[in-house]
Amino acid sequence: MRGVILQKIKYIGKRIRKMSIQLFKRDENTDADLKEYEKNLFRHRLRNLALGAGLFGVVILCGFLLWKSVENRTYDNYEVVKSYERTDTMTTQYTEFLKYVLKYSKDGISCVDHNNNPIWSQTYNMQNPIIHVRQNSVAVAEENGTEALIFDASGIQGTIQTRLPIRQISVSSQGVLAALLEDGDVMRLKLYDKKGKELVDAKFELQDVGYPLRMSLSADATKLAVAFLQVQDGSIGTCLAFYNFSSVGENQEDRLVASKILKGVVMPKIEYMDSTHCFALGTNQLLLYEGAQIPELKKEIELEKEVISVFHSERYIGLVMEGEEQRYCLQVYDLQGSLQFTTEFDMDYRVLKFSGDHILIYNEFECMMINHNGKIFFTGTFEESISNLYTQSGNNRFIVMHASRTDQIKLK
Repeated sequence: MRGVILQKIKYIGKRIRKMSIQLFKRDENTDADLKEYEKNLFRHRLRNLALGAGLFGVVILCGFLLWKSVENRTYDNYEVVKSYERTDTMTTQYTEFLKYVLKYSKDGISCVDHNNNPIWSQTYNMQNPIIHVRQNSVAVAEENGTEALIFDASGIQGTIQTRLPIRQISVSSQGVLAALLEDGDVMRLKLYDKKGKELVDAKFELQDVGYPLRMSLSADATKLAVAFLQVQDGSIGTCLAFYNFSSVGENQEDRLVASKILKGVVMPKIEYMDSTHCFALGTNQLLLYEGAQIPELKKEIELEKEVISVFHSERYIGLVMEGEEQRYCLQVYDLQGSLQFTTEFDMDYRVLKFSGDHILIYNEFECMMINHNGKIFFTGTFEESISNLYTQSGNNRFIVMHASRTDQIKLK
């Protein structure tokens, strides 16, 4: 009986071992199948990823080629999309402001949209109005008069009356106005907030610092740059002076935080392009300054030829000089003083300006349009004289103001 039981136990053990081996082999087969499945799944996902990346690359390439085709496209004609009569006078002047156009004359100023719809208007009596636009603010004053007005996109914000005649004005993006006033042998600088409250009253003794050729207030209203013409021992020179009206300039005499004397050089142009970048221009020299509080000279560019014209935006400086192959040579620099492009042209011009992403050059009847890469993409002639020209939208829509009407045009 005992032997039978032992045989049964041995038989059961053999069966268990046999089943274990089969189960182990089955697990091995299962692992192999799972590994093969995972490998195939990985390959599938990799193929899909590669396909997606390829399609994405094709889309990017097509977009880039489309963008380049638009960038490099030229136009030789135009069509008038919309036209309406002008109601202002022949002496009205224009300037761009945000997405609007400002019309101003000796009788008043108005702001209109691209369809000539009025946004706001203000009457005044100024025989020789001067205007300055900085981002969200506009200031207009009577040169040699005693009145100044400050505006934003919603209309008038403040009125300023001075005792002394106004020689120059400069406005910040918040509406702070810097006014240079003449007081005999002294030039007074006054800063006002947009409601007309006086913030700063300073003076420049002409015999000490010279005559101020140009001043410019920074966009944040904390800094002021002035170019003084100096005559010493029969020779002329320029003093570039930088003032700070924040806490940084409190401990400095007259708030003067930086200056540079240029002997034998006249620099009639100095401009803050934003809150930190400023440039000064002489006949053959371009100086670029940068500084959130105290401006530092970052780059000095010696120009090979005399500058005929200068214009600028918040990002670029445009200089026109005599050309090599054509009559004029246009050079555009960025805020760091890097030359972006050089383009020559032969058209006589009355106005050069940055408008949108373009440079617009025009005279009484002719116009030329240049993109930000320096490519001339349109030249044209109008039958009626051009009072003003500016970009409406995109690369091919513009507003042309003539003597009797305003046209919206589309290049083609």
